[in-house]
Amino acid sequence: MFSSGEDIPAWHEMIGEFWAPAVWVFVAALLLSLLGTPLFRWIARRKGICDQPDQAVKVHTTPIPYLGGCAIWLAWTLPMLVYYFLGDGSQGRAEVAVIAAGAVAFVTGLLDDLLDIRPHWKLAGQTIAAVVLLAGGVYWYAYPSIRGVPGLNFEEGFWVVWAVCIGMHFLVVIGAANATNLLDGLDGLCSGVSAIVAVGFLLLATSLVAWDQYGEGVTDKYEYASLIMVVAFALAGAVIGFLPYNFNPARIFMGDAGSVFIGYVLAAMMVMFSSRFGMVKWFVGALFIFGLPIFDTALALIRRIVNRRPIMMPDRSHLYNQLVDRLGWSVPVTVGLLYALSVVFAAAGLLVLYIRGRYAVAIYLGAGVVFLVVVWALGFLRMTDEEKAAADRYLARKRRFR
Repeated sequence: MFSSGEDIPAWHEMIGEFWAPAVWVFVAALLLSLLGTPLFRWIARRKGICDQPDQAVKVHTTPIPYLGGCAIWLAWTLPMLVYYFLGDGSQGRAEVAVIAAGAVAFVTGLLDDLLDIRPHWKLAGQTIAAVVLLAGGVYWYAYPSIRGVPGLNFEEGFWVVWAVCIGMHFLVVIGAANATNLLDGLDGLCSGVSAIVAVGFLLLATSLVAWDQYGEGVTDKYEYASLIMVVAFALAGAVIGFLPYNFNPARIFMGDAGSVFIGYVLAAMMVMFSSRFGMVKWFVGALFIFGLPIFDTALALIRRIVNRRPIMMPDRSHLYNQLVDRLGWSVPVTVGLLYALSVVFAAAGLLVLYIRGRYAVAIYLGAGVVFLVVVWALGFLRMTDEEKAAADRYLARKRRFR
């Protein structure tokens, strides 16, 4: 991966060199989240902003305060703003776009927490966040160099390339925002997995910076490598600071304000990993690290399609629901297992850097097939009559209150 030579420092020296300018962002976000989460919990309880159980999809026994997402957003945003104002301005436009689009994603989720807005309005807010990121010059551009395939081997700048890249940009942002939103179904699950993914992205970005600086034959640097590390530091600090209050039994929920915002931030990093034409490997590495939310969402959608249910209809189709409902596992055991699985995905995302991009894609698709075979063998794709009835009751209740 790197050129040989005595001028290359040891890994621990590289990490110290690369992390020193931004590690304070992690500390600041961690402290802000630790201090801010109890404050927003107090506000939510005082104003009656709580998640009510329904015994269908939401099975907690007592109302749980919302607004944890406000603490996460502030803990991420404030250090990012300070970093922007203290920076050299080289990435100023991109930094502003990342922060501004994050505010859009946060407000979209917060409105859903407070007003229970319709799904198409949530989708509109996520689309606006993707547009803001695009307007700031941050967009997906890792169209692979496809040789020997007629109709796909296009040069950089060709209109088909741009069409594919713009489509991927919106797919990544909207898809990731919804994937983390759907993962937020057990105490501590979304926040803990997001922390693991953020650390994985931090390590991936560190490898990217090292490759830029010491890679053999590297002349063009990745534009956003250093910025990704800062964004990852801020998100890791924000969600880790929130996590002690969100463990089972949770004292506060992040709500859509937190889960949609977290998904956007992770998506922004995945887009920035994909900022160079032809270099799809880093994007595939990011997809591996983000693998648990992707595969969990895929399971829920496929299960609804197989059982002829509306794909936007909430139910207990997710992997974590199946482990609790069908296998009888406790919430802490289920969350711990999914943490471990997320660590495995993160390790795989870092290891694919050492193979060719086409092989990394093949391995990722193979992992998806294996996942589907396993969940099919466990019976997780079948929906019982009781599950269908519970989901229908939930939908009917939602319609009455609109």
